[in-house]
Amino acid sequence: MCQDRVIKLLIFGFIAGFLLQESSPHPASSSSLSKERRGGTTAEDEDYDYDDDDEPSKEMGTNDVNGGGGGVDQNTMLLTRNHTVETEINDTVTLPCRVNNPQNNTIVMWFKTTTLLYVRDNKHSKDPRLSLGSDFSLTIQNVHVEDDSIYKCIVYPVNKSAYITLKVRGPPYNVMITHGNKDHTNGHLEIQQHDRKFIIHCRASGFPTPLISWSFRGKHLDEAHAKQTGISVRKEFLEIHDVKSHHAGDYECLAQNGIGEPVSAVVNVEIKSRVVLIGPSEDDAGATPPDDKEAPPSIAKHIDYLNTAIGETAELVCLYHSNPTAMKIQWFRGDEPLHETSKFSINRDRHNHHLRTRLTIKDIEQKDLVSYVCRITNNLGEATAKTTLGLLPGAAHLANFSYSDGLLHTIWRVRSVQPLSDLQILYKGENTKYTTIDATISEQNREENSDFWNIKRSIRLPEGEWFITARAKNTEGWAYTETVPLQFQIPGEVSLEKRVPGGSSTASVRQLSSYCGSLASLVVLFAVLRRMH
Repeated sequence: MCQDRVIKLLIFGFIAGFLLQESSPHPASSSSLSKERRGGTTAEDEDYDYDDDDEPSKEMGTNDVNGGGGGVDQNTMLLTRNHTVETEINDTVTLPCRVNNPQNNTIVMWFKTTTLLYVRDNKHSKDPRLSLGSDFSLTIQNVHVEDDSIYKCIVYPVNKSAYITLKVRGPPYNVMITHGNKDHTNGHLEIQQHDRKFIIHCRASGFPTPLISWSFRGKHLDEAHAKQTGISVRKEFLEIHDVKSHHAGDYECLAQNGIGEPVSAVVNVEIKSRVVLIGPSEDDAGATPPDDKEAPPSIAKHIDYLNTAIGETAELVCLYHSNPTAMKIQWFRGDEPLHETSKFSINRDRHNHHLRTRLTIKDIEQKDLVSYVCRITNNLGEATAKTTLGLLPGAAHLANFSYSDGLLHTIWRVRSVQPLSDLQILYKGENTKYTTIDATISEQNREENSDFWNIKRSIRLPEGEWFITARAKNTEGWAYTETVPLQFQIPGEVSLEKRVPGGSSTASVRQLSSYCGSLASLVVLFAVLRRMH
């Protein structure tokens, strides 16, 4: 009966999860970002399962947030902890960096995100509003909205640091509309009519956090108008799941937070009716041509977006198939072909049953934060794949979940060199709107010697079908996109003892069958997630 089925499923799930875990490679999180500093930013770390032994080396890096340092006076301590300071425009604010028992060799450094401000009393910023106190505190006079940021105080040689988030109350600013990884604010955007999905994102700076609303062709996109036009609005995201010619026009994003006047940005969208494809289609990108059949090249796997940081080393990867053998394997930065230099290195090898090309970029600069394309060419055609380097966090992936006592327990995994400040989880029922909840994040969520973060959050959900996704924010802003929503079934509360007089009721049998089916889905999905992560 169902009890036996449940027990068998649980045993199967446990054994499957254990065997998959034993047979799976080391998780991608075991590698670091910089090959010189922390092992290299590797696109494969996030999206590929390694089952070979070519993992990057794991060198110890700076132990942040009050990490220990050896060979120094242990009485020297950084007393300031991570915290947030709020202020007003034109005010004067002081950010503390309290050091107990400083020595002659004690060095205090101040950063604004990654920009160096002070080393001891040597000022590296040209901003005359900044000054350093005798107690190592940083003072900012005549505060501007642009001062809203995360500041970091580091104490050497004890190698300890504290993050101070400065929030400046003021009207919204820096309102931007982006599509993919490109800024189209007050510009023009061309979309193919038969695109499966079209998403634009509006983001705005300001404290309190601005609220975002959308208008299409001068009319506010409320629920009724959005449904009528085939447009889905979720806060700062605007989505069209089936692009049509009537979706052409001006899209306006309005940001307001109760301080000052609302601020807006506009993008003009043009719908193109003709599609020109170069190389394989997106649907065929993961297809593997049979070994005995000649075909144009195909990209087996790559990553669309890779988080990095200024001064780091990044590695971009393309896995591909080509039969006949590829004649050209090229990397481009925009339209510029790349070659071996002290800045760039290109390698070719095999990874499992895939051919692989890797582009390594050393000492990342601001100008390097653009899109890169790998192009594979044989005598039957070509295939391309694009990866964008940026400072925003990577996509949030659901690493694990469980369900008990009416709560869905989730663990989300995000790559970000920069400190994470927020994680938003969005969930909805089959016929409901998305609900957003926040997860608490601290430096303890960061994996040791890694740039991956694991964030836990429990959600109370009744039985039924649900969709869930998430996105993260670091010191540079929100991730451009969310992961594709995961669909799952929450089982109802079932008593195995309930019976109707004279036998089992039909309703109870159906309920038990539904419960068993839901549990089977959860067991299988759990095993798959364990294998993927």
